[in-house]
Amino acid sequence: MAESVGSEVKLVARHGSIYGLANLLDRAVSFIMLPVYTRFLSPADYGILELIYMTTNVILMVVGLGIQAAVSRFYFDYEDQEGRNKVVSTAFVGYGGIAIVTTLVLLPFTGLMAEHILDSRDLIDYFVVAVLTLGVGMVIPIGASYLRVQLKSIQLTVFMFAKTLLTVGLNIYFLVYAGMGVYGILVASLIAEALFAVIMTVYVLRQTGFQFDTHMLKEMVKFGLPLIPSSMSAYVVHASDRYFIKEFASMSLTGLYSLGYKLGMLVSQFVTSPFIQVWNPRRFEHFNRGDAEQIYARIFTYFVFFSLFVGMQISILSKDIVQLITTEPFWPAYKVVPIIALSSVIFSFHYHFQVGIVMKKATKYIAYINLSNAAINLVLNFILIRKYDIWGAAYATLICFIYKAIVTYYFSNRFYPIIVEWRRVFTLFLTAGALYFVAIQVETGSIYFNIPLKAAVGCLYVVALYFTRFFSDAEKAKLKRVIKTRKLEFD
Repeated sequence: MAESVGSEVKLVARHGSIYGLANLLDRAVSFIMLPVYTRFLSPADYGILELIYMTTNVILMVVGLGIQAAVSRFYFDYEDQEGRNKVVSTAFVGYGGIAIVTTLVLLPFTGLMAEHILDSRDLIDYFVVAVLTLGVGMVIPIGASYLRVQLKSIQLTVFMFAKTLLTVGLNIYFLVYAGMGVYGILVASLIAEALFAVIMTVYVLRQTGFQFDTHMLKEMVKFGLPLIPSSMSAYVVHASDRYFIKEFASMSLTGLYSLGYKLGMLVSQFVTSPFIQVWNPRRFEHFNRGDAEQIYARIFTYFVFFSLFVGMQISILSKDIVQLITTEPFWPAYKVVPIIALSSVIFSFHYHFQVGIVMKKATKYIAYINLSNAAINLVLNFILIRKYDIWGAAYATLICFIYKAIVTYYFSNRFYPIIVEWRRVFTLFLTAGALYFVAIQVETGSIYFNIPLKAAVGCLYVVALYFTRFFSDAEKAKLKRVIKTRKLEFD
């Protein structure tokens, strides 16, 4: 089992590190742009932009029919490449047709969207551009899924990062030089999505050929349909708090919370997203192996290790980073970052826990979990945000993410035994929590001294775990060999 775990960890680490680098570069670009955004946009503008993006994401979940998830699942049902190519091409062509219909149907309703979501029908052009962007970009995730299942992490990373750079360049032009504000950012996204949708379409169909199987598309839709209410319900938990904050507080607080939420969710960008992009397709190949349960358990422990380390560092540094890269009106955003970072770590657990549900294709249980979670979240948002504004939103998110992880584990475990190294996982949480409370006591009066000192305290994570006997003898031996090898390389 040790050899299987070791080889799988290396594969996940290799491709995950590439996706992680892409996300890191993407986030780095975003951090570089934050001083620009916070100088040319007000907190209220930032809130408007966030509400537009969230609304189009909800629409995407409805019309997506879960096809992207179906690609990864059905791709490995075929041993031959011809069958696998047909899966991808069928999804690509079918999704492209849906994109065209969706755009034509939504455009007449953009005025109503602006009136009820942004409280001003005069902002109709914002939603016109957003709907067009949604339509042209709908095929990109299918192409991304194709590259992931083929483990073409470098190609996908180059593609996505190039799109990010183009978007940022256009943002700078339209926002700084053209002075177009929120509208300029939306136009920049439209241009970038349209260009790369064309590139992705040409690339994928040249690789797979133009194939379309009606029966196959129906089967993928049948698989994905239960994921629609599930995905929508999950998104309610992620996004509905912004709408409540706008109604019960203000658009400015919506913008502040949105910024803090994004910073807290960097855990997802740095760890969860790279991991899932590699591990989700890979776990299908291990399902029928005799040591699959042990592999899943060990992979999960290592995943929690890295997630907590990144989440802890983000939480420790949030106050100083926000003050460094934004203007004063945005500074209060840091307050919710630690709660959101912890929520992000706990939320990521469901990706591991749902293995039994996904393997048995019992996706209706995912729908049940997300629907109940969404209902709880709406009630909590109504009660807590009304009284505690952004603090209420943050704690409602944390409660719902804990609920989702627990319930997913319960139902999925009925289909497939989920082994978790509980003692080690609890040790990780206790160690990270203790270091966080030590680090936030550091205060020198200068953010330029605070950042390295606090980060250094956070980096004691591995040392502290060593003394808590977290590492097994085999892991200690492996770590010593790695250190010795690196030392010889530098000698």
